[in-house]
Amino acid sequence: MHGEELNARAAIRLLRLDDDSVLPAEGEPLPAGFILSAGKKRAERIEAIRGRNDTALLPLFLDGEPAAGEIELVDAPSSSESEMEQTAESILERLGEIDQNLIRRNLDFRLLAFLFSRKNKTLRPHLDPYSPGLYSYPLAEALSMQELDSDRWIQDLFEKGYLTEGVLVDRIRRCPKCDGAHINYVETCPSCDSIDIHQVPFIHCFTCGRVAPQEKFLTDSGLQCPFCHTKLRHIGSDYDRPLENYECRDCSHTFNEPKIACYCLLCGKRSTPEELVPRSFREYALSDKGFMAVRSGVTEEMYMLLDTLNYMKPEPFNYILDWMLRLAQRPPVDPFGLLVVSFPNLDELSATMGRHKSLQLFDALAKRLKELIRSTDISTRTSRHNLVLLLPKTPKTGAGIVASRIRDLREFTRQPDGTVLDIAVKLAGFPDDLRRGETAELLLERMQGE
Repeated sequence: MHGEELNARAAIRLLRLDDDSVLPAEGEPLPAGFILSAGKKRAERIEAIRGRNDTALLPLFLDGEPAAGEIELVDAPSSSESEMEQTAESILERLGEIDQNLIRRNLDFRLLAFLFSRKNKTLRPHLDPYSPGLYSYPLAEALSMQELDSDRWIQDLFEKGYLTEGVLVDRIRRCPKCDGAHINYVETCPSCDSIDIHQVPFIHCFTCGRVAPQEKFLTDSGLQCPFCHTKLRHIGSDYDRPLENYECRDCSHTFNEPKIACYCLLCGKRSTPEELVPRSFREYALSDKGFMAVRSGVTEEMYMLLDTLNYMKPEPFNYILDWMLRLAQRPPVDPFGLLVVSFPNLDELSATMGRHKSLQLFDALAKRLKELIRSTDISTRTSRHNLVLLLPKTPKTGAGIVASRIRDLREFTRQPDGTVLDIAVKLAGFPDDLRRGETAELLLERMQGE
């Protein structure tokens, strides 16, 4: 589907659906958008429309007020059908500016395109007290057809720079075992961990220094210490009331402050408050980088061209790098180099050149890069889309030569109008740049942040 087809749809009236209506089958002509009437199947219809490749981004309006879980999935309420049609026309016009094939193939692009096509649209978390995690992002869940964990997906897009943070809605703590958020906080005895504790008044005898519950001091003639038998007449001179005001019914231990135990109501794991996993839920909006990615069609697809460079997933790559860092601390040491390669203006260049030409250019660049590395060198990509090259048995001087050759590829990308693809390379050589105790993860964070 091309932009011209989308714009043509804006002239078509919105299709009104009730519980008895049938959605157009995939491949059939589609309306400009939908208006859903109130009914028992409305929530189901919303999920179906947002979950289909061909209707996921189409304008969707409701008759009446949306329910709490529906408001994130539909477009702004309007007082009349003509206003809905005007809103739909604006949405379809923006959708006409982007590559429709990518919407079908790439979930990241689909979510970003939804935000792009609705001005000022944000991803807002929705509180569902009956869900294991308490909060979710309904739009992300619907567009992914429930295949992805919505908050982790959004966090990944944020780390890649496609989303920007907004208002903090809530902060909760989750179980370290099952990631559930239904936690019961219970006061327990710090000695035996029993939950059978109760508050009681205590008395401190100044004569013998003993402390015990007040009931042990009560006699028919007044207060008397059960240990030294001193009559306690005046508070402040004979006795006082200490802070200890809890007693365990199981072990008789007395204490001032109970210990807090956290019981997960979903899996039963017992944790301390420090062991719970904090999670913040924010609103997110499309960033400038995300805007450029949608306009240019450059998301994960572009960077996947780098996966031909003896690519290894980040987890095993970091394991190997950790192992080599440990070996570098035990002489004799085989030197090795590490390069972090980034492309700062790739999105901007792609927006200028167009997606097709930029893909061709980046593919040719990836082939040139492949010629520069050996079969024993390995690569990975970080969440920031940086290319990381590990060069075994390569001293720092040798790694510097490879880095220089990679930077020289900048001229290979020069366009007739003088624009070029920036190629930034950061270099570390080992054992020269070894920092004791630094892991692969910390090393890559340091190199990407310098």
